[in-house]
Amino acid sequence: MASADWSSVAAPASDLPAALAGTERPEAILQALKGLEEAMASHAEWLKDWHVNLLSRLDPDAERRDTMRGPDFAAWYDGPHHRVLTENPVFDRVGDRLQHMVSEGETVASTVRETGTVPTEDYGAFMETVLAFNTDVRKLENDTWNRLANIDPLTGIGNRQAMFANLNVEHDRHSRSEQPCCVAMFDLDFFKAINDTHGHVAGDTVLRSVASLLAASIRPYDRVYRYGGEEFLMCLPNTDPRAAWAIVERLRLKVSNWSVPIKGGIQLQVSISVGVAPMTATDSVETALDRADAALYTAKRNGRNCVHVWSAQTA
Repeated sequence: MASADWSSVAAPASDLPAALAGTERPEAILQALKGLEEAMASHAEWLKDWHVNLLSRLDPDAERRDTMRGPDFAAWYDGPHHRVLTENPVFDRVGDRLQHMVSEGETVASTVRETGTVPTEDYGAFMETVLAFNTDVRKLENDTWNRLANIDPLTGIGNRQAMFANLNVEHDRHSRSEQPCCVAMFDLDFFKAINDTHGHVAGDTVLRSVASLLAASIRPYDRVYRYGGEEFLMCLPNTDPRAAWAIVERLRLKVSNWSVPIKGGIQLQVSISVGVAPMTATDSVETALDRADAALYTAKRNGRNCVHVWSAQTA
């Protein structure tokens, strides 16, 4: 099939976070979650001390500096963060809530110091912000755990759970808009020989390296997932089979012209076979995957290190 100009294909709005287009280190996300939990523990201490000081008619800021344990939430928020947090729109909302909470808390504390009474309306507004802040922080935490659950722990790209969620979204979009969409199934050629010759650690290195290369080489709105074993699955929205072939062929050449360094200074040359199939409104996502898988096996029968596109005429 002749090459096609894929660069002009319009990008649809993404339904999954942009970070899923790349690779993630699960341990880094866990560390980000740990930092968020520590910040929330610090916030709970601050809120407790704030109320004690309020009831004692003391300066809450002065008491806070003396009794706070661990990092202040505001100090944590202003520090560096993993993009899994900062790319979530809730993160900015947490910052806005935090500013309002501090400002409203200072208003209440100032009135208490000056009058010796708690301003009911101002205190009510402060507590509403506190509750909204807590809700947003927990949503940020839950979203991050959900992101972690959608990442393949070895390669750092999306797993099958994320894959099926995205493919169902794209299938629905295709059915509504009639814009083309293709899936491509990748298989590392002779991967068993790598494991048998160099060991499973080397095999894992190859899988991580190829996953990183694919994730770094796709268009912003494409998605790549670990389908299982040495197989990867790519979703190509707004892309017809001819354009999909051009995109995947470019990736195949990139992999075949690349080498993976493993232990002992060895550089492994690897290649991929790829099967491409279009989504159709009348057929299920599973049918598209079956067709891509059939096209992949045709590519293998044709000598591997090549791309084959499924068509109804040749099926």
